[in-house]
Amino acid sequence: MKWYNRYPFSLLDSVSLASKGADYGIYGDEPVTSSSSGRAFGAEFYYRDKILDFLSIIVSYTFVRSEFEDYNDQFIPSSWDNRHILNMSVSSQLKRNWNIGMKWRFVGGAPYTPYDYERSSLIEAWDARGQGYLDYSLFNTQRLASFQQLDLRIDKEYFFAKWSLNFYLDIQNLYNYKSKNPDVLVLQRDENGEPVIDPNDPSRYVLKYLPSESGTILPTVGVIVEF
Repeated sequence: MKWYNRYPFSLLDSVSLASKGADYGIYGDEPVTSSSSGRAFGAEFYYRDKILDFLSIIVSYTFVRSEFEDYNDQFIPSSWDNRHILNMSVSSQLKRNWNIGMKWRFVGGAPYTPYDYERSSLIEAWDARGQGYLDYSLFNTQRLASFQQLDLRIDKEYFFAKWSLNFYLDIQNLYNYKSKNPDVLVLQRDENGEPVIDPNDPSRYVLKYLPSESGTILPTVGVIVEF
C-alpha cells in the first residue's frame, strides 16, 4: 500500500499530473498546485517449480490499483491502473545443448480519456495545437481491451576449450496479436488535402476518428560469442 500527498495538480486540466502518464511535458509547462492525493495498492503472487528435472515453470500474477483525486476530491483511476498483470514462463534444457523457452504475458486494459470533439473542432483551437483536446470532465472513464503476447526463444550452444558459441531464434508476439489503442481524432480533408470546414458552422473543422492498433510479430536471429 502506498499513499501520495501534496502531489502536483494541474490547474489547466484539473487532474493530478500522476494521472497524465506519458502525456505530461509534451506541450510545456503548466500551472500546478501541491494539493493532490493518491494511492496505489495491490499484491503479487509468485510460483516457481521444476518438473521432471528438465522443465522449469514460473508464474507471477499482480493485482494493482492506482488512483488519484480529481477536482471533486474523488478517487479515479490513474493512467497506470491496469489492475491485472500475469506472466507465465516455461523453459526446458534439452539434450545436445538445445534450450527452448516460451513466455506469455497478459495485461489488463489501461484507462483513457476520450476527446472533446466540440472543443477540438473549433478552428482556432485546432490551429493552436494541431491535434484534438481531451475531455478532462470524462478523465479516464474509458478503458482499453486487455493486452496479451506470446514470445518464443530457441538456443543452440556449442562449448569449446576457452570460448562458447550460441545461435538463437527469438520470436516476439508469436501469434501476431494486435492491441487496440484509443482512436485518433484527425482533420477531414478534401481531395486537395485541405481541411474541410463545417458547412453549418464556419468556425469549425470537420473531424473524424481513425482506428489505431499496435503489435506485430518480430523475429530475430542472433549469434553470441563468449570468451
